[in-house]
Amino acid sequence: LRSMREAIAELVPDGSSVALGLQLEQMIPFAAGQEIIRQKKRNLTLIGPISDILFDQMIAGGCVEKVIAAWVGNVMMGSAYNFRRAVEQNGMKVFNMTNFTVALALQAGAMGVPFLPTRSALGSDVPKGNHFFYQIFSPFEPKETLWAVRALTPDVAIVHVQRADRE
Repeated sequence: LRSMREAIAELVPDGSSVALGLQLEQMIPFAAGQEIIRQKKRNLTLIGPISDILFDQMIAGGCVEKVIAAWVGNVMMGSAYNFRRAVEQNGMKVFNMTNFTVALALQAGAMGVPFLPTRSALGSDVPKGNHFFYQIFSPFEPKETLWAVRALTPDVAIVHVQRADRE
């Protein structure tokens, strides 16, 4: 056990990839994000299907180099202002995903496999120019087109849980 200040200082180095929240909006770890901003962490890659306004605050704080997410914004207010400005004016790198394909990428990483197949995003522009997607054909139904979603293994995951143990 350690304080938030100690945990962020020790476990979130500059340049790391950080998965935040990964659940519903009420589970976004704002306290951890605020501590990352206070400590002026830099060049982070933020990962999360539901980023809400925390990603926007961290971008405004100068902490973020890349974003891997379904979207960055707030359900009540729309697209996040600092995120949009960073992309449009500073060319911040963004890998567009869907909520489900972020989950698949993380699941593949947790399983130790290079990818997981899906039909999600077929017929959309989400995979266009995105190295997280590769078109494959089913080995069981040769004419069936699928997307292989590349595994994603973040350096750090910060999540809220109801219970936890050493495992």
